[in-house]
Amino acid sequence: MRKVGNKEKGLEKERAAGKTIVAVSTAPGLGAVALVRLSGARAWALAREMVGEKEKFDRLEERKNKLFTLKHPHTREKLDTALVVKYREPESFTGEDVVEFQCHGGNAVPSALTEAAISAGARAAKPGEFTRRAFLNGKIDLVQAEAIDDLVHSRSELGRRLALSGLSGKLGKEITKLRKILLDLQAELEYSIDFPEEAQTGDLQKKTSKGIKEAVKAIDKLLDRAKRNIMLNRGALTVIAGEPNVGKSSLFNALLGKERAIVTEEAGTTRDAVEMETMIGGYLFRLVDTAGLRKSGNKAEKIGVEYSRKFIDEADLVLFVHEAGADLKKVEKEFLKSFEKKSILRIINKIDLMDKKTKVPDGYIPVSAKMGKGIKELKEDMVRMVLPEKEKQKIPGGPQVISLRQKNLLEGAKNVLEGTDQSLSAEFIVSDLEEAGDFLGELTGQITSEEVLDEIFSRFCIGK
Repeated sequence: MRKVGNKEKGLEKERAAGKTIVAVSTAPGLGAVALVRLSGARAWALAREMVGEKEKFDRLEERKNKLFTLKHPHTREKLDTALVVKYREPESFTGEDVVEFQCHGGNAVPSALTEAAISAGARAAKPGEFTRRAFLNGKIDLVQAEAIDDLVHSRSELGRRLALSGLSGKLGKEITKLRKILLDLQAELEYSIDFPEEAQTGDLQKKTSKGIKEAVKAIDKLLDRAKRNIMLNRGALTVIAGEPNVGKSSLFNALLGKERAIVTEEAGTTRDAVEMETMIGGYLFRLVDTAGLRKSGNKAEKIGVEYSRKFIDEADLVLFVHEAGADLKKVEKEFLKSFEKKSILRIINKIDLMDKKTKVPDGYIPVSAKMGKGIKELKEDMVRMVLPEKEKQKIPGGPQVISLRQKNLLEGAKNVLEGTDQSLSAEFIVSDLEEAGDFLGELTGQITSEEVLDEIFSRFCIGK
């Protein structure tokens, strides 16, 4: 049985702390406007201590902005002139009383306002704490919380659309509905255990079998696009592999459109994996330049080769580079055989040095990374490999799994349900249904632990 905590425990802990939090919610650096936000039971009271016109602040209508002179709560030194907006709980993003200062941008003014709020009694917010409070107060589920972070960090148009799909709440509703089916079956089975004389065993067995099959089918439907969604959301991990000095780093730089990896005539220059992101055909790729495929007595180079293999194991796409005019070496053949189940594009590099009579082997893409020849065609093939033509469509309107956490939890629930031995007594089936329900409950945050919340929200920026 999986042990998980309850969301309400976290909420009680937060409320017991009773602290109003403050943070700058816009990116640091020069800008016309910045946003400083307070949230908590004393947000209005603390903001009142920072305005020059207290009676005017008291009369300020909720969700209406007005211009105020902001002052330090103790010294009464003028800090800025800003628009102020009040939100009353529970009709705010966090579900608490909230005040927003729309002040001048830059670093000095927002920092001064934050320090003033802390001086008045607020606490500096932790990463993701505003969103965490929104979750704990029931404003959003955990899927939507993850989607907010994905939206902030989205680096492509597709990533933005996937994040908005998660933010819509459709996945959370589907999971809640699915979990209810399991809970209802669990309740009926527990009733049959407590009151066996009233139970219609045959009908209940059929209903349980049907319910489990429907649940597995629904999970399969959610998992159908999960791997593709996750890859496109985080970027397709694309590893460049091949023998030393075949032009891997030159190809890496050519695909990036700038020089990032060191390129020399000396074999073994790249001793560690170098990773960079780039947009190709509107999709995000995470390019990795790796150490050459060869056995070496050099300890540092050996570690680099082993590290490269780990990247290749996790890769969504492998670009295997072979030098034009050279025979395929034993280590290259072994590599292609060991990773034959991977999505691999075979590339012949340095075609500018190739004898005109020499033909490019079948199945290989001819390029000259140094001269830029064939790079456009290679990029087109890379997009086709990670997103075949038949899948180049808009994101379906239904619920979409967009994170590895969500995928793993769905797979956990599915594995439990598929492994349920329905020939056993009701007590065993109830245990499996409860465990599968816990996986689904953890996905939406209906059941979760402090450790899970800490891990998720620690990835957020401060002020979100």
